[in-house]
Amino acid sequence: MGAEVPAIADEEVRLGVTDGAAHVLWQLPVDLEWVATVLEADPIRCQGAFLDLQTGEVIPCLLTDTDLSGDAGAANRGAEPERWLFLPCLGSRAVRQDMADFAGMIKYRPMRQRVEEAIEGLGAFHRFRDLIYAEGLVSDWHAFSDQRRIARARDFLADLGVRVSS
Repeated sequence: MGAEVPAIADEEVRLGVTDGAAHVLWQLPVDLEWVATVLEADPIRCQGAFLDLQTGEVIPCLLTDTDLSGDAGAANRGAEPERWLFLPCLGSRAVRQDMADFAGMIKYRPMRQRVEEAIEGLGAFHRFRDLIYAEGLVSDWHAFSDQRRIARARDFLADLGVRVSS
């Protein structure tokens, strides 16, 4: 545990946080699955979300400020802008890379080639999904994909100075 404290201090210095109270504020119980879903969403169809830096709650942008307040009379985004961290929709590029990396892990060459062909061009997500279901690779894909999505969400938040508590 003693080695953990210097690591936290080093991380805070890297992020420009030197006030110990700030560390407590930014260590939040965040639903990483929800953050990952927002980050992977299509930016044309989704406006993103806000992370409440007091509670760790992720709230879609489409909700109104009164919905954000939660309890009647609580501060909204406009009154407390430092309370909210915007989470943008970054699109599916990372998911496409996950599919390619997953294909590269398949040792049976004919299967790997089928997966690689399925993820090329338009309709790749549907072809990939259909193929992994047909070939019984669904649980392997979900384990691989879930690990990658959660790691990306955690890294995204860490880059913004948010440490996710369990």
